[in-house]
Amino acid sequence: MPGDAPTTSSTGSAKPTTLPAFFARYQGMIDTALRAELDGLDLPVYETHRYYMGWTEVDGTPSSGSVAGKRLRPTLALLAAEAAGGDPQSAMPVAVALEYVHNFSLIHDDLEDRDRIRHHRPTVWAVWGEPTAIVSGNAMLKVADRAISKLAEHGASPEVTLEAQHSLTANYLRMMEGQYLDIQFESRPSVTVDEYLDMIERKTGALIETAVYLGSFVGRPGGPNSAFSQGLRSVGYELGRIFQIRDDILGVWGGQETGKPVGADIQRKKKALPAVHALDNAQGAARTRITEIFAREELEGQDVEDVLQIMEELDTQGYCQSLADERWRRALGVIKSLTLAGETAGELEDLGEFLLVRTS
Repeated sequence: MPGDAPTTSSTGSAKPTTLPAFFARYQGMIDTALRAELDGLDLPVYETHRYYMGWTEVDGTPSSGSVAGKRLRPTLALLAAEAAGGDPQSAMPVAVALEYVHNFSLIHDDLEDRDRIRHHRPTVWAVWGEPTAIVSGNAMLKVADRAISKLAEHGASPEVTLEAQHSLTANYLRMMEGQYLDIQFESRPSVTVDEYLDMIERKTGALIETAVYLGSFVGRPGGPNSAFSQGLRSVGYELGRIFQIRDDILGVWGGQETGKPVGADIQRKKKALPAVHALDNAQGAARTRITEIFAREELEGQDVEDVLQIMEELDTQGYCQSLADERWRRALGVIKSLTLAGETAGELEDLGEFLLVRTS
């Protein structure tokens, strides 16, 4: 099970198994800015946004507890701005826009995957219906576009503002391309590892890469084409892959902390990395069995256990983790080659080590 193995890095030091401490440095300001973006927007569609962001209950009353996610993408944007020697507040419009784009995608993902629960609460479509969920997600995307246009109010030049808007739009289009590919993979008998990696670079990697890239130049002289910004962008590229690979591991071998049963992605016949690896590498009777299972309309009681057994024999979990480890070695090399402000180099290292072993 993830998290049961020793959590040590290649240097022998312990890997962090909880969210790195620097997340707390930004959470308050991110939450304040996210809420402020909806100020004055009082139509019912925006109430679905406040609910989905975790601030209210279905009836509009304030939430009694914290139900927000990690806020990974906005945090990365602010950390990158700080790593560049800039003021994190200068990147706040980027941070806000990224989080709203991410949540727009989740509202639609929930509907596409027929997921009725997220963060232990009913999803938008499960509460208000499918048409409302479609409109709610579309409106949230436009909130994001409006948010990033406010970069000029934070001191950004017209050129920087235009590049940030262009990059955000281009990369949420890449995210949509990846989501389309992910859906298409469900009906295909086989998917190669290269096709899978291309899909996750779009679906998950695009926004994570963009968060680091945009944060690196909106508050720093030199602009988006500097070697510094391109270097940090490559770090974001690798972190995006690591994040999704680990997500796929948890989708099969997750447990109580993920809120999903072991084998959840197998039950859904999801062509994530573990399934891709097993389908490509199983031989003989095992290949016949797993191919037959993934061709079924619905899985039966023993099917998930049989696939898990095949994956164990192939060391599929070890293979998946090795891909994530390889990506982290690449990212770490770039981090060490850059001159980053303050303690941010160590904080990026903490993040990478955490993403490798996260259990939720």
